Amino acid sequence: MVRWYFAHMLVRKQWWCAALVLGASVTAVFAAEMRLVLNPYEDVDWEKVTQHKANLHTHTVASGGKLFLHQVFAEYARRGYEILAITDHDLCTQWEKAGLDPVKEFGILPVMGQEYSKGQHVNGFFLNREVPMRDTAALAREITTHGGFAVINHPGRYWKPDVSGAVPPETRDEYVKLLDENPLILGIEVVNRNNRSPHDVALWDALLGAAMPARPVWGFANDDMHERKHIGQAWNIFLLETLDEVALRHAMLKGHFYFSARENGHGKEAAGDPPVIQSIVHDPAAQTITLSAAADGAVVGAKQCRWIAEGQTVCEGPVLAYSRVRGIGRYVRAEVKGKGGTTFSNPFGFRLAE
Repeated sequence: MVRWYFAHMLVRKQWWCAALVLGASVTAVFAAEMRLVLNPYEDVDWEKVTQHKANLHTHTVASGGKLFLHQVFAEYARRGYEILAITDHDLCTQWEKAGLDPVKEFGILPVMGQEYSKGQHVNGFFLNREVPMRDTAALAREITTHGGFAVINHPGRYWKPDVSGAVPPETRDEYVKLLDENPLILGIEVVNRNNRSPHDVALWDALLGAAMPARPVWGFANDDMHERKHIGQAWNIFLLETLDEVALRHAMLKGHFYFSARENGHGKEAAGDPPVIQSIVHDPAAQTITLSAAADGAVVGAKQCRWIAEGQTVCEGPVLAYSRVRGIGRYVRAEVKGKGGTTFSNPFGFRLAE
């Protein structure tokens, strides 16, 4: 009996040690295989760039809005915006013809654009071309063929979650196909105004899980402004060394920006603002991504920052040690919460080493 007990314990000890070694080996292999291959902030020098608040979805009286063009620029300038795209429905609004110089009068960089609205709504930027097309794929090709960028607006109007609340595979695949065929569709409007379609965050995660890292899908947040009460509910922050169209186009293409949304869509009456990201730094040797942010005059706490992959929180805190975190898959993105709302980073792409 005694001999059996010691033999049994020896077997158990050998099995446990083997399990420990196997577990360590699996962890080591996992760490070795994880490679960050897409970092939207890789080329951003946080010491040199300045942060510029932007709304890229704005209407005037020309297409259902309640403010004239001059009033629109004045209201956004008063709230500290420095970039504004006028995107009237199926119309290129030209401030020059209105005798307006937005840079000189308001310190705002204007972006030529429009919201194509015959079919699924799509914003086209940096071109003066009115195209009455209902087919989204054909429209996207027309925009990008003529040197423009495109963003899919409020996609929540055009799809519904399944009975479990998930993104239907056919919806995901339809958008992935559209994005694959049109590389200058930069991404989707994740937050529209007061987050009127909250399930669009789930759509963004589904697209990232299917398309990354080969095909980045940047996220945008906009007021979709038609009247004063819509202003300042959701915005983009572009990281630029110079405030001009060339720098903005580069930042939009490379993902050199982040976006924020107020809590429950409140305007200036909200308690504070969403957090401001001060830097995002990758340390390839340590295999970490460190995010620094502040809200309400203080550095954000560890519980205010979370890293999300496949729609799930995989890590909390400002530092993501991605080689030691399970569940990242093809991408990870950050969300930082404050009393006034939430700030979202663009996604980072990962690949298993060959």
